Amino acid sequence: MPQPIPPALEQARSEIDAALASAWDRLLPPVTDIDARLEPVTAALRRFTHGGKRVRPALLLLGFEAAGGADRTAVHGPALALELLHTCALVHDDVIDRAPTRRGRPTVHRAFAAAHAEAGWSGDADDYGEAVAILVGDLAFVQADALFLEAAVPADALMAGLRCFVTLREEVMAGQFLDLQTATSRSSDRSAAMAVATLKSGRYSVSRPLEVGAALAGAGAPLREALRAAADPLGRAFQLRDDLLGVFGQEDDTGKSTASDLAEGKRTLLITEALRRLDPDGRDVLEAALGDPQLSDDEADRLRGLLEDCGARAAVERTVAEEVAASHAAIADLPVADAARTRLHELARYLGDRRA
Repeated sequence: MPQPIPPALEQARSEIDAALASAWDRLLPPVTDIDARLEPVTAALRRFTHGGKRVRPALLLLGFEAAGGADRTAVHGPALALELLHTCALVHDDVIDRAPTRRGRPTVHRAFAAAHAEAGWSGDADDYGEAVAILVGDLAFVQADALFLEAAVPADALMAGLRCFVTLREEVMAGQFLDLQTATSRSSDRSAAMAVATLKSGRYSVSRPLEVGAALAGAGAPLREALRAAADPLGRAFQLRDDLLGVFGQEDDTGKSTASDLAEGKRTLLITEALRRLDPDGRDVLEAALGDPQLSDDEADRLRGLLEDCGARAAVERTVAEEVAASHAAIADLPVADAARTRLHELARYLGDRRA
């Protein structure tokens, strides 16, 4: 049964979908005017951004309203900027992870590799696909800046929001590096896994979008810090839930292979908890298979059994519940209007228990 989407998120999705379609009609033609051969790049960007939950833009809009912002259309540009930054991160992440699918479709690099092979061009098709995907992500990153600057807010609020947006980007790049580093060094450090969860997704997906929205409404440091304190545990829960879905979810729901995190050797909290609990023979089995790009379905099922039987999955579920509870407690004390508090509670319940 599909998970109910909170009204605040459903409304934001509708708004952002319409605003993004309008933005593409303005922003993409000048790119193809440079050279008509750029049309496959702009088409890929438009296609990739069709659909999605729009969590980050929704949280920016909610942060803006929570801080007293009246007309949320004034910050549609920054909200779209978050969606395009997310697009850049996903496209680049798929290249790093060599992922075959995203949202139930071939990843950007795989699609361009297939086009190269079909055309019979010279050179390596996979190299071409990866190079073009990096450029597609770069274009999304550039367009994000253009959209952020369209905010119809006072100059000081725009600068405050932009500074927070810069911090958000620094943190997600740091989290991405740490994710790569912990995997390649085969780390079993729980604190490192939690740092990745906080930086790669928690701050970038939840707490910073709220804070950017509040800054654009002119909120001072006390409210912004209170929002971040309430959202940080929810952001960690969001990423830990993603880690669980990446191993135990349904591919039809997540839109990507549920063996990919295991094949990529990601050192998530789920893995570090397993390494703490497994006996030596179990650890050897996990370490031998983790990060194997040729991991078979049967081997992936065996690893899932290990993660389940040793209690690692249950331990992460408990951590998610604890983080969500901490977020609810902090939301209850926020100095915001009751309507904003209710929407934050609804989103906290949804993000902590999502299935895709």
